[in-house]
Amino acid sequence: MARATGVYQRCKADCPARCKRHKWAFTVEFPPGQDGKRIRVAESGFPDQEAAKDARAKVIRAHKEGTLEADRRKDTVADYLRQWLTAKESAKSIRPATIRSYRGHLDNYLIPELGKLRLTELKASHIDVMLVKIRKANAGKPLNQQVSASTERRIMATLRSAARDALRKGLIQRDPTIGAHVAKAAGERRDVWTPEQFTAFRQWMEGQESEGRPERLAPLILLAVGTGLRLGEVCGLRWSDVDLESGALVVRQQAQLQAKEVVFQPVKTKAGQDRWVPLAGWVPDVLKARKAQQARERLASGEAWQNGQDLVFTDALGAPLVPANVSKTFGRMAERAGLPKVVFHSLRHLAATIMLQNGIPLPVVSRFLGHSTITVTSDLYFDVVKDERLKDDVTAAYARAFGA
Repeated sequence: MARATGVYQRCKADCPARCKRHKWAFTVEFPPGQDGKRIRVAESGFPDQEAAKDARAKVIRAHKEGTLEADRRKDTVADYLRQWLTAKESAKSIRPATIRSYRGHLDNYLIPELGKLRLTELKASHIDVMLVKIRKANAGKPLNQQVSASTERRIMATLRSAARDALRKGLIQRDPTIGAHVAKAAGERRDVWTPEQFTAFRQWMEGQESEGRPERLAPLILLAVGTGLRLGEVCGLRWSDVDLESGALVVRQQAQLQAKEVVFQPVKTKAGQDRWVPLAGWVPDVLKARKAQQARERLASGEAWQNGQDLVFTDALGAPLVPANVSKTFGRMAERAGLPKVVFHSLRHLAATIMLQNGIPLPVVSRFLGHSTITVTSDLYFDVVKDERLKDDVTAAYARAFGA
């Protein structure tokens, strides 16, 4: 039990009996804990006796419930989030790209809007205020400058990860993200070319080559559509990962830009690491032509050749390609070709769509794409197979089962 030392007013000796100038305070002391140390809590600044009594009662209640130490912490949300991110970065438990994403969420949204609050006081209602402010800020902005629903959810995922770490450490007693009203609807799906549009784009690239203005990225783009590889995986592909004789490649690494330098790391998901992908359609011929082109470039470069990684796609001197630069160049190519501007990642969606609409089973496509689970593939691409062919397949299945 606590030994109450009471509630009192912080008056001076010359104050009148009913002083209205000075604030009220309380103290309370608890028996030694497991560490042998006594805990004494004293607070002042209360406007009246009742407020001081209520605060003291709250402290006693927190001690009984075992939450007192967390409740008394003064760390702000900003203090904690910075410490949390520093620890994550130091432990190297997550990818540098993820660290950069977390830092952007902290610097641009979480700390400006929630940072001044005490960590123990953070509630879902505070988070809701932040989210509403973010959505209101979208008004009048071009679409590409707005915070989409998917970005909002990523911001919340960062906060949720930090909050759950704080919960595990006993810094807070409940997850404040529970109950926050996060946008549920996914953002608008980015435009994806139809097979007919990509055929027109391919013909445009071939026309550029026939006119003596070959597009350097043409082989890379054709491989991306023919395999469904991510941009980083294409830029990180090595000749040692490609077996033209057996007609397959193995995805073993991806390229990422870190501190103005291209580095090579394991791919995004465990399912995507070391995955087997067939070389079909135009892909084998594209790779053979690329191999011959690279041999000519190496000969012309001489000692300036830089391709120590034995990469399939490089610049003319063998240096690695920067994925973000490839994406920008692709966008400009689409505009020059007179086609709708799409992001490079849409080529991966196009590859998945082609495979699914032409009868390749969902589990197989999921493996080719390196998705973490088949659910991811289903959520992204089920709509592309909701057509007459799917209804015909279901009809045929029932006919085989019941002889109808």
